[in-house]
Amino acid sequence: MDKPLRRRLSPQVRKLEIVEAAERLLQAHGSRVRVEDVVREAGVAKGTFFLYFPSWDDLLETVRDRLVSEFDAAYPLPTEADGPIDWPALVEWQAGAFVDFTLSRRGLGEAVFHSDFAERRPLADHGIVRLAAVIRAGQEAEAFGRVDPEPTARLLFAAIHEAADAVAAGADRDAMIAALNTLLRRTLAP
Repeated sequence: MDKPLRRRLSPQVRKLEIVEAAERLLQAHGSRVRVEDVVREAGVAKGTFFLYFPSWDDLLETVRDRLVSEFDAAYPLPTEADGPIDWPALVEWQAGAFVDFTLSRRGLGEAVFHSDFAERRPLADHGIVRLAAVIRAGQEAEAFGRVDPEPTARLLFAAIHEAADAVAAGADRDAMIAALNTLLRRTLAP
């Protein structure tokens, strides 16, 4: 019996098929997913996978970069051109958005942020850098007190991340967000 012909796709489209297959599987199964699972899901040969991704870690890095970009696109930071910014409300909104985004992509997050991959290829402190920039801008607008933005952002990000983990483990989301917002307001108060 003849095999069905494989459809010809551009390299970019083929690579995207592999990435999207990996994202679906990682979302559903977390870090238990392997190359064999992804090639089966994408309908490609193992050699095709390695043509685009020299290693499993290269694929996970692509997935992680897409996840970070997705958050940035979904929750962009406003500019003064958009009108006056309520800096405390912005920090609270971003924290809540991070918690909800993290919960909605739990399997992906486990695979790219909480696995041995994350230890081998740590992510630059994107969330911390973003939060520090908001703190500095809020200080310039005199909405926040005098705190050192970088270490404060690192500690607040840890609290935000823990809030997401706690809600994922069964804690009441509204109570956790309320406590988180109190912490953010008190830490950054002028």
